[in-house]
Amino acid sequence: MSQSSGGGGAFTGVYHAFKEECNRYLQRKRIPVSSKGSKMFNMTNTEARVEQLTAESFVDLLPEFDTFIFGGDGPMWLREGVITDVSHLANLLIEHKKEVFILTNDTNYSRQTHETKLSQHRFNKKLNKDRIVTPGLLAASYINANVTSTKKGVYLLSSGGIQDDLKEHGINLFGPGPDALASLPNEGEMFTVDISVRSTDVCAVIIGLDRHLSFKKLVKAASYLKNPKCLFLAINDNAVLGDPNEDVVIPDAGALVAALKKASGREPITLGKPYSPGYEYIKKNWNIDESRTMMICTNVNCDVQFGRNHGMRTLLIASNPHELDEMEKMRSSRCDALPHYYITSIPTILPQNK
Repeated sequence: MSQSSGGGGAFTGVYHAFKEECNRYLQRKRIPVSSKGSKMFNMTNTEARVEQLTAESFVDLLPEFDTFIFGGDGPMWLREGVITDVSHLANLLIEHKKEVFILTNDTNYSRQTHETKLSQHRFNKKLNKDRIVTPGLLAASYINANVTSTKKGVYLLSSGGIQDDLKEHGINLFGPGPDALASLPNEGEMFTVDISVRSTDVCAVIIGLDRHLSFKKLVKAASYLKNPKCLFLAINDNAVLGDPNEDVVIPDAGALVAALKKASGREPITLGKPYSPGYEYIKKNWNIDESRTMMICTNVNCDVQFGRNHGMRTLLIASNPHELDEMEKMRSSRCDALPHYYITSIPTILPQNK
């Protein structure tokens, strides 16, 4: 009897081990565990398997999502041919009654400029500037929520349309444009920089990609930040901008932010992806369910990380072969930044008649 029991126990153990191995095999091969094809997509945010989507599998996915957020940066947004594909995809999602947003780290264009661009490329009118979230909008919202006196000034070290977004929300800003030290015969005179606006009259310093950044501007910004009540807001912490000329390195906002952090001894609130202000703004105003939200993007370190940090599933547009190689390397070393799905171009998930 004891021998029979022992044999039965051994058989049971082998059976369970075989069953578990079969389940692991099915997961690796992405075979549906039931007759419903959509079951293969029921993964948690931590189970990113870098699955390539097709038009058919993307359609199967749609019922699992209510909201789609496009990372409005990089080649997906700038190249004329690609943005036409984005319009087809966004319009398809809106036709399926999905909520669609654009979340960008770009300060060059205001929300109004983005809306005009959408109209020119025949995006559905439901995707208007109210659903375009820019650093300027996030900065204005944060300042208005945390500053009691709206009369105080905001020192802005950033170029482009961010100024329009701030002004639209009642922010009294100063600082954009050139502001360099005069040519001084004695370098000691740099210690007598005139700061015409008192630090007590400045409620916030915002720093992003400022083409006119100068030593004088850093002196002013660091001096204003000596006041602990002065908010310190950074657009993003990206180190460099992508450039087709591999011999040229173009610093992004993060490089400039690093200088001001060092000079002021303070840590900023970072507004852009992959940090939380953009998510919190959309969540507060539209009450999205992040578990039913997909982030569609072209950037792993920024956008995929943003989506995964906030409980979303992520779709990476990997248009360059080297990006696929990088994802393979990341499988073991950086699983927290892996996308859940990828495509090589937007048309691969669009219906044939689009």
